[in-house]
Amino acid sequence: MSGVGPMYPQEKPEHPYLESSYVGNLLGNYSSRFCAGCGYGIISQLYTRTFEDEGLDPKKYPLIIGIGCYSQIILLVHHSAQKILTLHGRAPALATGIRMGNPKMKPIIFSGDGDALGIGGNHFVHLCRRNLNCVMFIFNNGIYGMTGGQAAPTTLFGAKSTTTPYRMFERRIDGIEIALAAGATYVARTTVAHPRTFMKYFKTALKHNGTSIIEIITPCITNFGRKNLDSLGNENMNLEEDISKMDSAGKMIEWIKKNTVRINQAKFMDERELFNKYVIGEFRHDTSQIEYSEQYNRIKDIAQGRR
Repeated sequence: MSGVGPMYPQEKPEHPYLESSYVGNLLGNYSSRFCAGCGYGIISQLYTRTFEDEGLDPKKYPLIIGIGCYSQIILLVHHSAQKILTLHGRAPALATGIRMGNPKMKPIIFSGDGDALGIGGNHFVHLCRRNLNCVMFIFNNGIYGMTGGQAAPTTLFGAKSTTTPYRMFERRIDGIEIALAAGATYVARTTVAHPRTFMKYFKTALKHNGTSIIEIITPCITNFGRKNLDSLGNENMNLEEDISKMDSAGKMIEWIKKNTVRINQAKFMDERELFNKYVIGEFRHDTSQIEYSEQYNRIKDIAQGRR
């Protein structure tokens, strides 16, 4: 099969979930189009593992994929997952249509930070307020990676990008705060450096009857790490060029770990201490709200005189 991407030597022992992925099932080998060190490979493996372990019915859990570098994740996610590649920013709208057309389905959405909080910000807000039964992952790498490394709504203050070569001066947007304000009933954030937490939150979201928003902090080495220093995020960050660029997966993973704060710790920290940090944890798990399609069916019954 041509055009899949580079093929890699088999691991010894072989990865237990290799053949669960699309390319692994098709060709019996691992292939990826992601840059070396990209976090999307980790995310796809964790999704595939959860999908396989939980025995999810692909007809009930369609995968809606937005537009970004991560769109190539199609090759690595579970081979039986029903995958739909949608328009930039419009994944929540498509998921809403699927759920309303067949309330037995629970769409799973993959969306980037620019996809969800930039061009698709309006769809994101309304998905949260409606409490539609779905799971939405926001992959936050702090940059527009696919189109050349431009500053995104989530780019950290002081960071360099192709459109902010003299450093980012705007305040970043916080997807978790927006989700909470808009009314999402399950809201959490973790990172690719915390894989077991990722799977824990994913399993919780699968069981939750309502809108689940999970933000994943993930590295982009090519367009973010190579332009920035590992002191980014510190209060007294080094503004001079030096050799501490985050130009490898190891450096970026360590930087993510260093700049994450658990929610129980954040309660005792002030705004200055939380500057450019990522607070991780579960922010809301509300099971008291009525799910959107259920409420819609109640209204339909009233309109048709059945109530």
